[in-house]
Amino acid sequence: MNGSHPLRKSKLRSFAITAVFFAATVLTVFVFLTFCRVKTVNIENCVFSDRQTILEAGKVKVGMHIYALDKEKMEERIKEASPYVSDVYITRTGFTTLNITLTEDTPRFYIEQDGNFVVLSETLRVLEICHSQAELSGISAARIDLPAVKSATLRQTLAFEDETASYGEECIEILEAISASPLSGTLTYADLSEKFDLRVTYKDKYDIRFGSPKELSQKLSLVAETIAYLEDPINRFSTAKGIIHASVIGETSFEATGALNDTVE
Repeated sequence: MNGSHPLRKSKLRSFAITAVFFAATVLTVFVFLTFCRVKTVNIENCVFSDRQTILEAGKVKVGMHIYALDKEKMEERIKEASPYVSDVYITRTGFTTLNITLTEDTPRFYIEQDGNFVVLSETLRVLEICHSQAELSGISAARIDLPAVKSATLRQTLAFEDETASYGEECIEILEAISASPLSGTLTYADLSEKFDLRVTYKDKYDIRFGSPKELSQKLSLVAETIAYLEDPINRFSTAKGIIHASVIGETSFEATGALNDTVE
């Protein structure tokens, strides 16, 4: 009789362990199915895209099971919904918060094409096509003239005509150099239509002529120094507007053409 007690205790212990494991499993499944649901959706770095469009493209709603969401498909849908979005990264915080982090291209330039205004990134990717000046007015972008363009398609890089395709690709490098320079964000116009007669306009004040794109980064730095000197209020050029000649590497010169307060009669 006494010999049967250890066996009975062993069976009871095994039953208790099994019962606890089963209860823990049921509880885990219950918590997983009941509480792991979306309560908060954070959209980060959304500057140029519409938040509601991003949410709708992601097809995520409060109450959805957070682990049932296909992040890769969500990311693809969001990139398809907004041409400004170049990349999407989706993460979870805890069991109820979903984070959608966007990488957006900034509108830098625009061209006129077939009666429309085509908004471009610094890499000439098409971000938006405006059908009127009124639509364009809400976008901070500088007008640009480029070699002959064949087509402009949303989300794609501009396609150039065959005879200008090679230089068209080079224009991307030129614009990247300009965007990385101290002049970035202050240009109101750029003319890249002729490879050996590059011109940009700074604040509608200086017409800057670079000639060829050779050593462009060096030319841009020197022009920035020249502008800083010209705009220093202690000298007589601070209110002058005109042409900055920068076609010779390592040299600049200024040709005054008027004053900022000049008015047209």
